[in-house]
Amino acid sequence: MMNKALDNAAVFVTTYIIFMLPTYFLPYLRTSSSALYGLEEAGANVFNFAFFIHLASMIVLCWICLVRGAIVGKNWLFILPMVAFAFEFISKLSVIPYIPSMYHVLAIVVGATSANFLASDKLSS
Repeated sequence: MMNKALDNAAVFVTTYIIFMLPTYFLPYLRTSSSALYGLEEAGANVFNFAFFIHLASMIVLCWICLVRGAIVGKNWLFILPMVAFAFEFISKLSVIPYIPSMYHVLAIVVGATSANFLASDKLSS
């Protein structure tokens, strides 16, 4: 069912943005929230809620692009959020600013502007 929903470019863009937003706000929450800081100081850093939500959001973004890429005939589309994933979670790469944002925008633009491969194939036959 979700595969059919991602056939629509507007649904793809909206879904991508909804799951992209936690990747920007949760790292800030992790560093500035006194409640989360208190939990970490109390020894509860085994389960860092903000980190796991951030990780889950990035995995969902990769899945969204994988499905959309298969629909529009660009199977490589999932690589764009994977690069953003690497620049957010690899410590040496995470100090380089704006790279994840550029790859997110690129994934949105390529995914939204690509024509539906299956529909255009049906029209030509």
